[in-house]
Amino acid sequence: MRHHHTALHVSDMERSERFYVDGLGLERLDAWTSGAYIGKLYGRADVKVTAMLLATSDGSFRLELAHAEPLLTAVDPSQAQPGTAHLAFTDIDVREVYARMMALGYGAISEPVAPTSGPIAGGWLVYLLDPDGNRVELIQPPDWRPGVNS
Repeated sequence: MRHHHTALHVSDMERSERFYVDGLGLERLDAWTSGAYIGKLYGRADVKVTAMLLATSDGSFRLELAHAEPLLTAVDPSQAQPGTAHLAFTDIDVREVYARMMALGYGAISEPVAPTSGPIAGGWLVYLLDPDGNRVELIQPPDWRPGVNS
């Protein structure tokens, strides 16, 4: 078995695409609208889904953004409630990406933090918030160097 993709259900496809493509730099691979099968797959007879597949530049991670209509009430994933998840990206300059995302108007749980214990001690961590409040963790290992580890 191997990983195919991870999906996030989003409330606004264009807004989420701007965050993940324009902000974080993922590449857009494909976009589509679901066929008649989707009601059965989702367990919602009246659902219509539009989706977009994104990937990291090396293709090692693929993210599907999915927008289902009619839209259901969302939980608040920014509070790390059980049943929610977060994405994590590494081998980037955390402080540089954080500054760019803040300049673009996106939010974060905090400014970048320098952990003093655990596997990233001496590096940098931050949780950004995507437009739906999903946590997106950025990880800069202590030994990361631009052009060497990326």
